[in-house]
Amino acid sequence: MALETEVKIRISQEDLDPIRTRLTELGARCLSPRKKEENRLFDFPDGNLVTCGCAVRLRIYGDTTTLTFKGELKDDPRFKKREELESNVQDAKTLTKVLEGLGMSICFEYSKFREIFRLSLDQRQVHICLDETPVGTFAELEGSPADIESLAAKLGWTPDLFIKKNYVEMYLEGKAGERRQESEDRSQEEKDSSNLELET
Repeated sequence: MALETEVKIRISQEDLDPIRTRLTELGARCLSPRKKEENRLFDFPDGNLVTCGCAVRLRIYGDTTTLTFKGELKDDPRFKKREELESNVQDAKTLTKVLEGLGMSICFEYSKFREIFRLSLDQRQVHICLDETPVGTFAELEGSPADIESLAAKLGWTPDLFIKKNYVEMYLEGKAGERRQESEDRSQEEKDSSNLELET
């Protein structure tokens, strides 16, 4: 399996045009303009894949559908590294039925808008994705660690800005934070109401 090495950097919506301009100045080529991307993650009823840190993903991006298996994360303090197998498929509906026939079902799904660039560095390639997601706007850099750091520096980003989490983790953390805040707000309202009753 190929080893995927990547990081994400949180950016703002207003950063997108300047980043596109800078990538063009550096010689990057736009492989795909902004398109909607749908992602469906599959797992077994017992959550075995999530438990062992793996993932099976069906992705629909424009007219292209891909099936991806992601292995366990490698231990690295700065970069997200994991083995990855990916193949294009013709029919998302049929493949979904195949996965369901194997005992799997969709455990999480989300969509985002993505555009893809590629930059050649000394006969090596770095892929850059600009992602607009439900949890924010990000630039994703994929390549060798040295090339990722080199390109990040050219774009004005330092390693302390690197994010290893995936979008699913960010989404779930955000929802958990919302639930905590709602619980705290309810507790405060109940406390205020109790104090008001005592005063009256």
